[in-house]
Amino acid sequence: MGEAVGLQVKRVTVEDLESTFCCAKEFPPGVDWAEYLPVAREWFKANLGRHIEGYHLIDGDRVVGLIYWARSEMAILPYIVEPGVACIYCTELLRDYKHRGHGRMMLDYVKNDLIQQGFKGILVPATDLEVYMHYKDFQKQGFKVIMEHPPMKLMYYPLKKKDITVKIVDLNYRPAADKVEVTLFRNFMCPVNASMYNMIKKVAESFGDKAKTVEFDATLETVRKYGTTDPLINGKMKFWGPVPEKTVQTAIQEEVNHLANKG
Repeated sequence: MGEAVGLQVKRVTVEDLESTFCCAKEFPPGVDWAEYLPVAREWFKANLGRHIEGYHLIDGDRVVGLIYWARSEMAILPYIVEPGVACIYCTELLRDYKHRGHGRMMLDYVKNDLIQQGFKGILVPATDLEVYMHYKDFQKQGFKVIMEHPPMKLMYYPLKKKDITVKIVDLNYRPAADKVEVTLFRNFMCPVNASMYNMIKKVAESFGDKAKTVEFDATLETVRKYGTTDPLINGKMKFWGPVPEKTVQTAIQEEVNHLANKG
C-alpha cells in the first residue's frame, strides 16, 4: 500500500467492491448513473483478476480516486496490444482532491507497482474532453501520444520497454438492411455505460417498427471482431460517451429518414 500526505493507494480486491466507482456519486443533477452501481459492481466482481484490475486512492475510510485497468492480453478495448502492457480503462478523482497533487501521487504509486509486477509500460486511451481522461493530464505525467483513434488519443508511458506494438481494430459491423438497427453491447464495466445502454434501448423501442435493437455481450471476442463496444446506429458511431436522450433520438431519426429516402 502506498502512502503520502495522509492518503493511501491500494490494489482493489473483492472486499472493496462496495467502494468501487466513487466518481458515480458526483454525477450531474438529473443523471441516474448511481442507479446503475449494482450492475457495474456485479460486472467488476465477475471480471476482477481477468478483464479488470484496480487501484483506489483512500483518505481515511473513504475512496477518493481510482484507476481501473487490465492486462493488454485481456483488456476489452478495440486495440491489439503486445503482451505485458497495462491498459488503463479509466482514472478519476473526486472534485475536492483535484489540482492538489493527489492524482500524480496515485499514478506514481501505480507506475512503481506495475514495474514490480514486470509490466513493459502503460497504455491509456485519453480524450480531448477536459472533464474525462484529458490527454494533457497524462502528458504532465510523462505519457506521450503514439497513435490517434478519434475520439481517443492513445498514449504510452514506458516502464521497462521504450516502444510497444499497438494495432487498432477498425470498426467492422454490418447492420441489417431492412430497418434502422440500434446495436448495443452489454458493456457494464462502468455505471455510465449501463445507464446509457438502458436509455438508448428505451429510445430505440420508442421508434416502434422503424428500428430494431440487436444486442451483444461486450467480450474480448466481440470487441476484436467488431472494433467497438460503443453503441452503433445503423453501423455508425454517431455519438460517444454519456449524451442526452435528445441526441440519441436525433441520431436514430436521421437514419430513419435516410432509409425512407432511399426507399
